[in-house]
Amino acid sequence: MGQTMTEKIISRAAGQVAVRGDLVWAKVNRVSLIDSSNFPAWADFFNRNQARVWDPSRVVITFDHLYRTSANAVGPLPLIRNWARKQSIPLANVFDIGRHGLSHQVPAEAGFVVPGTVYAAADTQGPTMGAFNCFAFACLDSIPFIMATGDTWLRVPECIQVVLHGRLPKGVLGKDVYFRLMKDLAGVSEGRVIEFAGEGIASIPIDVRMAIANGAPHMGALTMVFPADSHLLNYLAPRVREAFEPAAADADAHYVQTRHYDLADFEQLVSGPNDPNLVQPLSALEGMPIQAAYIGSCSSGRLVDLALAAQVMQGRKVADGVRLVVTPISSKVQEEAAERGILAVFSKAGAAVTTPGCGACFYGNQSPLLLDEGEVCITSSVENWPGRMGSDKASIYLANAAVAAASAVEGCIANPAKYYARDGVAEGG
Repeated sequence: MGQTMTEKIISRAAGQVAVRGDLVWAKVNRVSLIDSSNFPAWADFFNRNQARVWDPSRVVITFDHLYRTSANAVGPLPLIRNWARKQSIPLANVFDIGRHGLSHQVPAEAGFVVPGTVYAAADTQGPTMGAFNCFAFACLDSIPFIMATGDTWLRVPECIQVVLHGRLPKGVLGKDVYFRLMKDLAGVSEGRVIEFAGEGIASIPIDVRMAIANGAPHMGALTMVFPADSHLLNYLAPRVREAFEPAAADADAHYVQTRHYDLADFEQLVSGPNDPNLVQPLSALEGMPIQAAYIGSCSSGRLVDLALAAQVMQGRKVADGVRLVVTPISSKVQEEAAERGILAVFSKAGAAVTTPGCGACFYGNQSPLLLDEGEVCITSSVENWPGRMGSDKASIYLANAAVAAASAVEGCIANPAKYYARDGVAEGG
């Protein structure tokens, strides 16, 4: 019996043949840290035990959550900088203000995410990096132990194979794909890995692949893994920092289930209110008045998302009575969006463009969007639990960035199709 991509990656990291159900110790290639409220506890672990990071060059720190909040952020940020210095973390690995962004975006942009390896991420959305043909998993409590040893124990998971054919329609993005998979694989994906295959992957930009993989935690999946095709290798060529060996599934690999999809059948979906699992077609909610809209977060703040949203908003204005906030996912994306004139489109339309990061998605702490009681918001962010963006009596709906843009223009949940400048999938990534 052959191996899945996941089994091959974990086998290499463990130094032994590993198949589903095996419990192994695996070498982690890199660890991502965030500026979270957990950081003081992580630092305290190293201080109390007089411990050192196993390999400072393999720890990446990004500022994305707490750097622009209330006084409770004053402590963690200097603490992180000082801890990094004491642990000899290279300055190039610390993405401080001006280089900051999401911890599952910046490492990929900077070439730290390597195909065929195990990647530990201190954020629930860490599986986003599975778009890079690696086993990227989320962990919090075990982060200090992994950093001290470079090892983690894993029970090799079962895998589900999703085979993609065709091409996505214009305006259908990664969020729509994982919403569909979340519905179809409910009760099946929990505790497993979703692996992708099929010729349709070649038509999906890296940005969109990352947005799809971003949905793994909300499906209950451990992570998602994409194959390393020419599109990914071309993306990596000017960035990657070390040699790598991609992992490819064997033809006779075992999968718990295999699903085939024609990408042309995917449509724009909306989730909510106040529960990511309440997924329904966009058409079911068109016309619902809104007071706020948000474009950004780790699911939808990439160049593809911003470019498509800007197409919708070009030459138009945010509707009276609606406030729109746009937050790029990283400083690099912000720079590229500015160079292409994308940010100027949002500003001219009446949107507030904020510094990169989690923005309004992380309990509204980096955004002027804060929702009031009774307000309705359409957002491209990753979660919509009550109180996530302000009042717990507001209603939050999740949709892709183009839908959020069209809704901001019309003052109600709207289909952006009428605003597209041309046919085809948005470029980027």
